[in-house]
Amino acid sequence: MLFYNSLNLSFLINCIKKYLKLLKIRLVNLQRKFNHYLLPPFKILQIKILKAGILALNTKKNLNILENYIYDIEKYITFSTTINTRPNSFENLTNRITAYYHVIEKGLAFKDTRLGYGKEIVDILFKLLERYLNNGYPINNEQFISAIKTLESYCKYHNEHNYDIRIVQNKLEKYKPYIQNFEQYGGGTKRVYKEQIIKDIQKDFEHLAYSRHSIRNFIEGEVDIELIKRAILIAQKSPSVCNRQSSRVYILKDEQAKKNALSCQNGNRGFGHLANKVLIVTSNLKAFYSIKERNQAFIDGGMFGMSLIYALHSLGLGTCTLNWSTTKEQDIKLRSLIAIKSEEVVIFMIAVGLLPESLDVPYSQRKNLEEIIQII
Repeated sequence: MLFYNSLNLSFLINCIKKYLKLLKIRLVNLQRKFNHYLLPPFKILQIKILKAGILALNTKKNLNILENYIYDIEKYITFSTTINTRPNSFENLTNRITAYYHVIEKGLAFKDTRLGYGKEIVDILFKLLERYLNNGYPINNEQFISAIKTLESYCKYHNEHNYDIRIVQNKLEKYKPYIQNFEQYGGGTKRVYKEQIIKDIQKDFEHLAYSRHSIRNFIEGEVDIELIKRAILIAQKSPSVCNRQSSRVYILKDEQAKKNALSCQNGNRGFGHLANKVLIVTSNLKAFYSIKERNQAFIDGGMFGMSLIYALHSLGLGTCTLNWSTTKEQDIKLRSLIAIKSEEVVIFMIAVGLLPESLDVPYSQRKNLEEIIQII
């Protein structure tokens, strides 16, 4: 632990909790903006650490650690929609729309798509699109267009399988005019072929990158662990802070171990059971020694993980990244089922399997380049 004078972590947490309850602690910069929102376990969200609570932590170093994490919390609460769950800014709203339409895309990419799936997601997506229009945001936005095209693909799939989807179709009629003259944007799924993927990965990096897709339709067959080891060796070339190489990989081949790990991750439902191997990428906190490096485990682990995904793809294997955006309860549950070392933080999981000859993958429309770059 990094706490000065070997201050016990549980003691620190108890001190913080005690003063939070007694003083209804306020985090500094958000009092004016968010004093009407609730943040469990506090009755009132008022974010400021009072001096009495700080003094209980005893040392300047402990205070510095706490203040830096408070800084992170402030930013997250201010700009995410964790507290204000009704996104209204352009960025918040388009990102929420993207998240929901991508859930529909993923369902269409399954080997055995369940008819009628995602009704609640579809309803929410329509409400978000309506809010987008009411706010007067641009109707030529690629994510707005892609969401409508994904709903169109959703209706088409169900019509092809003689499933009554009239309610969704009726709602969709209002939005169809918005997608005219936008053939350059896609939504739903697209068909890809193993033969073409194998050709592309043998070309330059651009072809390799564009031929990589999140695969949710693996065929039966054993993935050679030696191939996975080779991919990990390649990924070890990833940069890490001061070359400390904190990243670790757990290779799950046992069926029960895979099932246990996947049960803790919500994003693999409908296809996770098809993965022949499941990898858990972690980062070892013992590699870091400064409050400045409080997020470095995730940075180094993320870079390593992406390199590993590209390496696996370059060897002809299919992969799907399974995010580990979860609660502490899920993290504890995973560690109770899989022997992950306490000093390691989980970055994400990777489902690995063999590619079929052809398959559908989410279209996953990318944002315009102008939206993501700023030349200074």
